[in-house]
Amino acid sequence: MKNTLETRLRESRRLMILQLINALEARRIDTGTLAYALRDLDMEMPADVLDGELSWLERQGLVSIDRLPIGKSVAISARGDQHARGVTVEPGVARPALG
Repeated sequence: MKNTLETRLRESRRLMILQLINALEARRIDTGTLAYALRDLDMEMPADVLDGELSWLERQGLVSIDRLPIGKSVAISARGDQHARGVTVEPGVARPALG
């Protein structure tokens, strides 16, 4: 059961990251601001966990990451946008609620 709960939490975090970025007009956010937004939604996670989730999302083609001199900037891809809106299904990412 622990494994199932951990998996669901991980998938929910990934969806929340996509939805937060997708809600922005620029479709881009720096990782520091993203961490604060996740904290405000009671989804705070250590920086290394956030980095791991972002790297995973990048490997799946759902986001792109620009490494800057100070921090990182994350942009949602077309695939990530489609999943965040519930148009497509991506393994390893929770499905958005209908409605």
